[in-house]
Amino acid sequence: MQALFNLPAPAKINWFLHVTGRRPDGYHTLQTVFQFIDWNDSLDLIRRDDGVIRRIGADDLPADDLCVRTARLLQEDTGCTSGVDIHLRKSIPQQAGLGGGSSDAATVLIGLNRLWRLGLTRDHLMRLALKLGADVPIFIYGRNAWAEGVGEKLQAIDLPTPWFLVVHPGRGLSTSAVFSTLDLTTPRPEAKIMGFAEWLFESRRFFRSCGLNEHEGMNAGKASAEEGPGSFAETIPSKAVCALWGRNDLQPGAIALEPEVARAMELVRTQFGRRQLALPFDVRMTGSGSAVFALVDVADMSEGQSERGLTPGVMASWPSGWAGRLCQGLREHPLRHWIQA
Repeated sequence: MQALFNLPAPAKINWFLHVTGRRPDGYHTLQTVFQFIDWNDSLDLIRRDDGVIRRIGADDLPADDLCVRTARLLQEDTGCTSGVDIHLRKSIPQQAGLGGGSSDAATVLIGLNRLWRLGLTRDHLMRLALKLGADVPIFIYGRNAWAEGVGEKLQAIDLPTPWFLVVHPGRGLSTSAVFSTLDLTTPRPEAKIMGFAEWLFESRRFFRSCGLNEHEGMNAGKASAEEGPGSFAETIPSKAVCALWGRNDLQPGAIALEPEVARAMELVRTQFGRRQLALPFDVRMTGSGSAVFALVDVADMSEGQSERGLTPGVMASWPSGWAGRLCQGLREHPLRHWIQA
C-alpha cells in the first residue's frame, strides 16, 4: 500500500462541558459528552521510503503542524523507517471548539497505523494520542462518549443522530486563554451520567420528530424515566426553546473574551428559532469556543436550506466571515473499524 486518500477527520460537539477542578500539572478536569458530526477535514497520506515526514499542498498552516508532529511521534514510538507526505484540506474552522486539529492528528495516527502496517491496538494509539492533546483520544476511541478526567476517561454511550446547526462567528479563541478565565474557588459538584441519560430519554419526542427510532439513544436512560401525562416529553411546545442539559462552564469566559460568541448565539435564536428552523432547545457554545450549536428539526427547513449546508441567501445578512452549516450527528467515527481492539 503506497497511499491513502480522502481520509475523513470529523468534528465533534460537546453537549455540555463541566469543569470540575484543576490538577497540579495545570490541566483541568472536566465532564462532557462528545458527539461526532459530519463536518470533516480531509487528509491524503502518501508513503515515502526515505523516512522523511513533510506537509504538502498550499495552505496557511505551518510546515511543522500537529499532523507532522503526530507522524514523528508515531515514527519514534515504533522505530518505523518509512516516511509520509501529508496533504491536509481544512474545512473545520480553527480555534472553534470543534476539535478539528485533534481530529486531524487522530486521523494521521489511524491512517499511518494502516499505511505503515504497524498493527498497533486502540489502547496503544490512545496513549500516544494523549501526548498530543486532551481531545485527541476521543477520536481514536471512535465512539460517542461520556468523558471525565482531562477528557481521556471515556465511557461509550449510544446517542441519537439529530441535526445540529453549527455557527462559527469568524473568529477563533485560544483554549488556554478561555480556561484562564475560570474561577475554581467555589467547589463544583460532579454530574452523574444517569442525569444526562434521563434528560435524553425524556426528550425523545423531539428525536422521533427528526425521523429517529424511539429506541435509539442512551440505553442507560430507558429504565430510569417514566413516560406519561405531564412528562417532559408530553409538555414541550413544538416551537418552544427549552434548556439543554447541564452547562458549558467555559461559555461566560469565552463571551467575555470574544463578544461575537454571544452575537452568534442570539442570531441563531432569532433568525432560525423564529423563521427558518424549528429550534426546540437553546443555543450553546461547544468546547472552548468560538463555535455555537443548536439542535434543529430539519423537517421544518425552508427552501433556503439544504441537508448539508445553508445557501448564500440564508446567510446574506450574517456578518462577513461567519460560517454556518447543518451537520448530522454520527453514531461513531468513520474510521473506527480500522483499528484492532
